[in-house]
Amino acid sequence: MSSVVYILTSIAILLTILLIYLTHIDMKSVGAVAVFNTDAVKGEAVAKAVGRSTHLDVVFTALPSGAHGFHIHTAGDLRGEGCKGACAHWHIGSPSTPHGGPPGSPGPRHTGDLGNIEIPEGKSEFKATYTLRGVSPADLWGRTLIIHADPDDLGKGPHDDSHTTGHSGARIGCSIFGRTMGCEAPKRTTRKH
Repeated sequence: MSSVVYILTSIAILLTILLIYLTHIDMKSVGAVAVFNTDAVKGEAVAKAVGRSTHLDVVFTALPSGAHGFHIHTAGDLRGEGCKGACAHWHIGSPSTPHGGPPGSPGPRHTGDLGNIEIPEGKSEFKATYTLRGVSPADLWGRTLIIHADPDDLGKGPHDDSHTTGHSGARIGCSIFGRTMGCEAPKRTTRKH
């Protein structure tokens, strides 16, 4: 009997410590960030809480030409060729939900379906803000943001994988979402060599 009391007391103490910790963090200042920094892909995605949603602000300054499927994948595992360990597109809800367009588009879609990204001809960057309803930045921690080689057909194509991946092709850029804690974000600078 005394071991049960000891275990319950220990759990109560741990829960109290956790509650104290959580009440001292301004959860609105906690976010997520994924950074891409290769020769072919340079950019970042910064997630911040806005009400009951998350705004994902995306800026890319280097991408291969053309449109590229852009998705949040379930796992944060970059092992395997083309970061295959990142698994499938992330989704909150029924596993039978088909692939679709970006947030706000009509029809069913995975939570992690973000459509296509492309730096327009004559422009130096791609910028977009995605609203992920019912998602907190903490839900993104440890998940992988992936850029694919080919355009996403938004689940409307005739291919076998259109309803699962948008027939987006190989994974050419992968970054795991990390946690931000409200400290001032570093400014993007250009280094002289």
